[in-house]
Amino acid sequence: MSRADAMRVLLVDDNLDSLVSIGRLLCVLGYEVRAEQDGLKALSCAAEFRPDVALIDLTLPGLDGCEIARRMRDLEATRHARLIAMTGWATKESEVRTHDAGFDLHLVKPLSVIELTNALSGAGART
Repeated sequence: MSRADAMRVLLVDDNLDSLVSIGRLLCVLGYEVRAEQDGLKALSCAAEFRPDVALIDLTLPGLDGCEIARRMRDLEATRHARLIAMTGWATKESEVRTHDAGFDLHLVKPLSVIELTNALSGAGART
């Protein structure tokens, strides 16, 4: 896949180590990546960047991940992006919460490379 054809991925996580490691992996795999650590900045970036996929942590400064998802679903530029929650929350209640916010998938950290690439390719059912 050429850089012009690269899938655009917005990565949102307030944990710098996670942001850097996942971001580097995605770049090596050929994705075009933008990364943000703050919910409000992520929403602004999403409107401009128009990601194909957004990997969003749930606990963030500014806006939490669920609020980002709800707002992205309301924006024309991001309405059809694949939204993937990535979180340490592994309860049924958190899965229901992410589903209700508009996420397509709920992944629990730490993510494996296979789990991440499957999620980005569209494999896996909606939460």
